[in-house]
Amino acid sequence: MGETGVVFAAERPIMTQALWRLLFICLVAAAGETVAYQLELFNDITLVGFVFGAVAYFLTQGQGRPRPGGGRRGEIKYWRGRKIDDDEGPRRLN
Repeated sequence: MGETGVVFAAERPIMTQALWRLLFICLVAAAGETVAYQLELFNDITLVGFVFGAVAYFLTQGQGRPRPGGGRRGEIKYWRGRKIDDDEGPRRLN
C-alpha cells in the first residue's frame, strides 16, 4: 500500500535481480567453504570460499544487460515525443 505501508506495492518486487544474484554468490561461496571443510583444507577454507564466490560473481556479471541489437530490453526509445529507431544509425538529435 505504498512505500511506507505495511504491504509492498504490487509494481515493486521484494527481491530484485541484484538481490537474487547476491544470494546466489553467497550460496556458492558457502558451498566452496563446505567443500574445503570436507577435503580437510582447514587453513584455506576462507580462501576457497572467496574463490568460489568470485567465480560466481564473474559468471553472473552480464545477466542484467540487454542483448546485442536488442535495444533497451525491448523498450522503444523516444526523444521529444518522436520514436527513435536504432537501425537508422547515429545522428544528432538537437
